[in-house]
Amino acid sequence: MAETLGRKVTISVGGSVVATARTTSMTINNEAVNITSAGDDGIRRMMDEAGEKSVEITLDGLYTDASLMGLALATSLLEAVVLDYGSYTLGGDFFLSSYNEGQPYNEAVTFSATLMSSGAVAKTLVP
Repeated sequence: MAETLGRKVTISVGGSVVATARTTSMTINNEAVNITSAGDDGIRRMMDEAGEKSVEITLDGLYTDASLMGLALATSLLEAVVLDYGSYTLGGDFFLSSYNEGQPYNEAVTFSATLMSSGAVAKTLVP
């Protein structure tokens, strides 16, 4: 995989690039399925597929418009999200589980948000 500058990674929600993210973090979780039985002599065995797979994205950045706040206040919190790394994208439906805004006295307004996958997340190579 080619190196990518963090500042070049974009995040789109509902087809539009959102805010100005300063830091973005993605975690892929694969929950193990323990299939140890009495015949395994006390040695743990795991199934070779995840019982549950999830992706979580956290964003911290500068507030530039109300798109994330609007999503957080909406009745429906699921949106199509795409992370564009330049050579590939990761995309799927995500639930906006938290949104936080900070208004320092003499500085730019900042935000943080957490997005949780709902369904499969696909990696697609960009030609």
